[in-house]
Amino acid sequence: MSTAASTSDSDPDDDGEPSEATRGRPAPPCEFDPERILFHGDGLVAIDKPAGIPVHCGTDHDVGVAELVEQWISLNPGVIESRPGKKVHPVHRLDLEASGALVLALKRTVARRAQDAFSARTVEKRYLAVIAGPVDREGVLEGEVRSRLRGQYRRLPARVRYRRLRHDERMSLVEVVPEGGRTHQIRAVLAQSGRPLAGDLRYGKPKPARQFLERFGVAGLILHAHRLVLPATVIGRRLVLEATLPEALASVCEQKGWAGLARDPRGEWIAAG
Repeated sequence: MSTAASTSDSDPDDDGEPSEATRGRPAPPCEFDPERILFHGDGLVAIDKPAGIPVHCGTDHDVGVAELVEQWISLNPGVIESRPGKKVHPVHRLDLEASGALVLALKRTVARRAQDAFSARTVEKRYLAVIAGPVDREGVLEGEVRSRLRGQYRRLPARVRYRRLRHDERMSLVEVVPEGGRTHQIRAVLAQSGRPLAGDLRYGKPKPARQFLERFGVAGLILHAHRLVLPATVIGRRLVLEATLPEALASVCEQKGWAGLARDPRGEWIAAG
């Protein structure tokens, strides 16, 4: 892990730990798909990370997104402004099980500026999640997450805001905005509030989680970082990154009979019901 990507709230069971929820997933891709590039330039490359592959390689994971991107750059010199063989620096975390917008820096100076923006909470992060049970139209949920600092574990307060987009009596599709960036923040807080992510075998109840995975034919929970906005302090201008909806989410919406998701003129998801 590069020093630019490390944080004081790191946790050993973040995006590198295999879990029951991911053992049934297809093997990670052995090559990077350039169609997943959302942006490149100004010392950055942003991608749409697939679920089931970690940001870094590590214990039980021979390859991560960073290594796949480095390999692709080496095999395709000149496409991206980085020399073959040069390290890329992930500047934030995204769970192994999650998909969506992920930012990697090609230069250490840019990595530090991006890391500073995440630490200062000036980065806008929005997720789509399928959760168990019904919820109000919108709200704020509070809970705790476990974090490790200097070898000691501690419990830290955590908050998420949500807005309901689709729902029935059994499940809801919500847009979630975490306040801060704790490890597994969204998953932990939702579960503590009695509304875990559907299919979350770690934080939810195993039996209904397995039933969701089997019934809808998806490989794991659905947590998708659909929008990430970097402030101008990173590359000199505001950068909006939007990742397309993953196939698993589209499949669940189709099977549930939920109308196709659409945005209003401001770019906000239109809620139904």
